[in-house]
Amino acid sequence: MNPRVAVLLAVMAGLVAAEQAKAQAKATTSGVLVGRSGKPLAKATVVLGAVSGDEETTYAKIKFGLATAVTDDSGRFQLSGIAPGRYTIVYYPAGPAPAKPPAEMSIKGLAAGIKSFLPMMRDVEVGRMGTPYPDRIWAREFTLLKGHTLWCIGLGEPLMKAWNATARRGAQGPYLEVRRGVVWQEKFDDKGQVKLEAWSF
Repeated sequence: MNPRVAVLLAVMAGLVAAEQAKAQAKATTSGVLVGRSGKPLAKATVVLGAVSGDEETTYAKIKFGLATAVTDDSGRFQLSGIAPGRYTIVYYPAGPAPAKPPAEMSIKGLAAGIKSFLPMMRDVEVGRMGTPYPDRIWAREFTLLKGHTLWCIGLGEPLMKAWNATARRGAQGPYLEVRRGVVWQEKFDDKGQVKLEAWSF
């Protein structure tokens, strides 16, 4: 074999191996879970999830089975053995042992709108001023916890959508965070740091 060809093949094989190693790299990310009040959510179970689906419908589902941790007294946790990328976190506040989340969970209902109770208001966030809104059932399977905000949609029929909120699925959870109408997500890198503020705590 031509020596130059052999060298070229060796270089190419090295590049392929490096890319494969990079693709298989696993990350360990540290994080903290605190309430918007600043109080840490101690002894909470956090579960990493990958969000997939159509952004037009606040994403369709979250897939679980990636990593789980329990926060310490300061709300800190660590998630290891994950591929770097964008993820969300669902959590269970401290208390009785939480039910194991399903392999995947539909979150399409969080994109649903409700008939506006402030039909004259359009393209504005409501709920930050005055008395906080109480818990509100949303799309049957979710509850927006006290203090959530809604967005008044200005096109067509006056509607409202969940805007900033802690949403609980069913009676026991898991809990997840909605920001500006979509499920919270963050980039998880090796040795990275993430902070999740629970809106209603």
